[in-house]
Parts: sequence; C-alpha cells; structure tokens
Amino acid sequence: MNLEAKKKALSFVKTEKISCVNYASLSAAAQNLGYTIIDYTRGINNENVATLISEFRLEELVKQTNGFIFSSGDYRLIFINKDLSGRERLIVLAHEIGHIVCKHIHSGQGTGFNVQDEYEANEFTHYLLNPPFSERMKTWAAKHKKALISFFIALVLAAGSISAAFTIKKQNSYYGEYYITSTGAKYHKKDCVFVKNKDNARRLTKEEFDSGAYAPCEMCLPDGRQ
Repeated sequence: MNLEAKKKALSFVKTEKISCVNYASLSAAAQNLGYTIIDYTRGINNENVATLISEFRLEELVKQTNGFIFSSGDYRLIFINKDLSGRERLIVLAHEIGHIVCKHIHSGQGTGFNVQDEYEANEFTHYLLNPPFSERMKTWAAKHKKALISFFIALVLAAGSISAAFTIKKQNSYYGEYYITSTGAKYHKKDCVFVKNKDNARRLTKEEFDSGAYAPCEMCLPDGRQ
C-alpha cells in the first residue's frame, strides 16, 4: 500500500471538487491541470492528430501503448487510444493523471517512467477509482447536499405534524377537566381535595366517562356534572 499515493488521490478529488469519478470529470480535471486530451487510433488518424504524432515523432508510442503523456514547450498532451472500451479509457486517463499529480512529468517525455513512478501511478489510479467507503459517503453527501437538506427539513416538519396530531388526539380523548384516581370511583374538578396533589390522579377520558364506571364527586360536583 502506497499511503502517499492514496493521500494524493483523495486530495486530488477534493481539490478538483469531483463529485463522481468518471471519464468526463477526469477529462475536465485534466484540462484544469493544463493538459489537452488527444484521442488517437493505431490505424488512420484525422489530419490534426496525425500531424501531432508526426511532428513530435510519436509513431512508436502510438503503436506500442494505449496512453501516454507528451509535454514540450506549450504542448501538454495526454494521448489515449480511442479504440479502448469506456472502462479501459477511464483507467488509462486516471493513470496518466497519476503521473501528473505525482510530478513524474519531464519535458518531452512520452513514456519511459521508471518502475517506482509506474507503481505510484498505479496506486494513485486504484485509490482514485476505488476510494474508501467513508470518502464515497462524503462525496455522495456533497453531491446530494441540497436534497439532504430538503429531506431533513421535511422530516422535521413531518415530526412536528405528527407530534401536533398526537397532542390534539390526546386532548380530544379527555372528557372536560375532570380527574380521577386509580383507586376511586368518582370524578372530580382539578382543585378538588380528593385529587389535588395526588400522585395517582389523572384526567378522565371520554371512554371512561361513557363507560358509566365513574360518578360525579358530591363535594366538588354536588349538582352532578358541570
């Protein structure tokens, strides 16, 4: 495990603000680094690409490799074989960006990196395309930040509505402002001596009143229910 390559790969994603690592996002990042991607084929290339290959004598590289970097003067180019599959092109691009980020590039170099450079670029590619789960979660959260905020706001509002509905339902389940005790058979006003400051006193529910199990207190309700 190359921890330095891992650190550089994760830092690269953060610096370039890449929310999803794919060919398009890496192409944009390469442009931000000052490089132009050149699609070539080992067969017949269009006039502009063919001119570049001929001008810088890159014919052998085109025949032997699926991707390489060329840097000379104002030219900073990443060549990628366009006949590769989508996944293969992504891997090649990630690898070449690894060389750039790890500072392996020298003027005029198209290939020929030493073993250590190739190893580091491979490690960079691995961590760029296979970030740790924690980093993937951070990336996902950053990408869906607005949606997450909206979700949590909706969740808070829903919780408030449920709480309010529960409170209303609970209030509607009581019968007036009458109280009973767990051992008594009478219902009383709140300030009645038989329930005031009693630990076992609670409000009378509609269900309990309708059951007929409780009668009005003769002291606080001498005329019956009020």
